[in-house]
Amino acid sequence: MEWIETTGATLDEAKDRALDRLGVAEDEMEIEVLAEGARSIFGFRKTEARLRARVRPASPRSKMERRDRDRRNGKKGRSRNEQNRRSQDRGNRNAQKRTANTKEDNPNRREQASRDDGDLRESSGATGVTRGESNRGSRGRNRGSQDSGSANAGSETKGKSVEAEALPTNKSSGRGSRKKGSATKPVQENDRSSGRERAEVAVMDLQTQARITEEFVQGLLDQMGLEARVASTIDEDRLTVEAQGLNLGRAIGQRGETVRAITELARTLVQRSSDGQAEGSLTVDIGGYRARRRTFLADFARTQAEAVLDDGRSRALEPMAAVDRKVVHDTVAEIEGVSTISEGSDNDRRVVISLTAD
Repeated sequence: MEWIETTGATLDEAKDRALDRLGVAEDEMEIEVLAEGARSIFGFRKTEARLRARVRPASPRSKMERRDRDRRNGKKGRSRNEQNRRSQDRGNRNAQKRTANTKEDNPNRREQASRDDGDLRESSGATGVTRGESNRGSRGRNRGSQDSGSANAGSETKGKSVEAEALPTNKSSGRGSRKKGSATKPVQENDRSSGRERAEVAVMDLQTQARITEEFVQGLLDQMGLEARVASTIDEDRLTVEAQGLNLGRAIGQRGETVRAITELARTLVQRSSDGQAEGSLTVDIGGYRARRRTFLADFARTQAEAVLDDGRSRALEPMAAVDRKVVHDTVAEIEGVSTISEGSDNDRRVVISLTAD
């Protein structure tokens, strides 16, 4: 067990903390005092008591105890072997006695068997006619049963042959291969029907997405203790759900991190509700942050592009989210003589503005 280190105002307090962390009784714990709590002359605590503790390891058995245990096990093993040997000897003696008794009884049994054979011959002679008639009747019955049995066997054979023809086999050739092809037709039909069902799955429209997202955003803001009014706008295939109110900074976050997280949650909710069949794109805005951010980024991108045109030196902007980088790319694309590229990966991906190569 590894050592742990605890501190406290006193050694007892440090020991109680060690007992709580290890979860054992006091007699099962081993401790070492590292420092005792000391106080200054004015009674103020200067240092805390410190100790380390661990669960007391179980001591191994001594060599003498192991030897005594081995001796006891050896005696037990020898006593069991002797008992097995004695029981085997008794079994052999009993078997010999039974063999001797069988040999003595054999003559009596042979005499009794001969008498039984004589009685059987006499009875067979007296009842020959009756036995012959019964034999003829039994042969008739047997013939009828054989006929019915053969008929049943034939029907079973036919049933098995039909089942064998219906089931596809790996060793198919000639007619067998044609039967296998016919057996796969229902599977192909099922595939076509499942394809039609997938095609018939309704795609969630933007109005339904707006209703689901508005309820989600409103409930989330209520749980955060923020008062806001949530509304949505649809522009072609783009849906924007916006919350307007006062003091919504907590829902925006630093550099819009919280509002972007809310947008991702809303998109996940819509995708799960529609089984991945949702049209258009979805964006959530809080307090008009995205509009203000687009305006700021567009002005900033124009300023940096003009600086590149003046001195010819490229500018690498700070890392941005994908939606912010798109604003910069679109703004700089309208300015002649400069171009943009994205460098880096993940959270360090940024836009670089440079002169356009002639």
